Amino acid sequence: MDWIRAGIGCIRAARIALDKVTTVKALNQKINIQTNADLISNKAIINYLIENNIKCTLHSEEESKFLKINGGDPKVSVIIDPLDNSHLFLRGERCFCSVALMVLINGFPQYSFVGDLSNDDIYYCDERYAYKNGVKIRVPEKVDGRRLILGWAPYYLRLKRLFTSLAPLTKTDYYLYNFGGQLQTAKIATGNYDAYVEVRAETMNEFCAAVIVKRAGGIISTLKGRKIAFNPVKKQTLLVARSKTIHKEILRPFKDKDYEN
Repeated sequence: MDWIRAGIGCIRAARIALDKVTTVKALNQKINIQTNADLISNKAIINYLIENNIKCTLHSEEESKFLKINGGDPKVSVIIDPLDNSHLFLRGERCFCSVALMVLINGFPQYSFVGDLSNDDIYYCDERYAYKNGVKIRVPEKVDGRRLILGWAPYYLRLKRLFTSLAPLTKTDYYLYNFGGQLQTAKIATGNYDAYVEVRAETMNEFCAAVIVKRAGGIISTLKGRKIAFNPVKKQTLLVARSKTIHKEILRPFKDKDYEN
């Protein structure tokens, strides 16, 4: 199976379907909002997998249970986030939005993809390297200016966790920004940002970009410093950093905290 071709095909199928959406509507008013665009993107990816006879077990944020595509394959799991940052897509802010997909083979993340919905950029990785639009990328050793930490804290619990822990770093050489998602995390691989912090335990569909950064030479772990368990249903916190030094400095404030539940 040519998973690079298949992964990019899924991203492009979702992008084409989303570009045809004339009106985006909210289907609920939950914190993790769902829109009609989420369902349209989800369906486009599923249809691509079916039409290309790709056998896998599919785990999607938009499905209540896993799906066996074309009969399934117990060795292959495809994890998708059909529309990351749906609340921003609803407002027309596509520059923060993406479609993401990860392929686990025998429990190992072999391939991962993040497609930018504001242009045609696709960040992805195979089992060894990371790429942007077919060109190999690697996190830069040095980036000028203050280091940029991204988080995602849209309500009080997350705000308290993020800023209480990391605000002291802004006294030295860090900026802390409360925006981000899979697309911004993927851009750590190209030096646009230095770290991303997820202070609430999330499932694997939120970790696609993290795998790309790791293949580009970055560091990933939970906020307890543990290795990521690539289990589609397990919830974990996440720290993605450009370097070991940055990873260590950001991890330190979380050493006595447990946000894994």
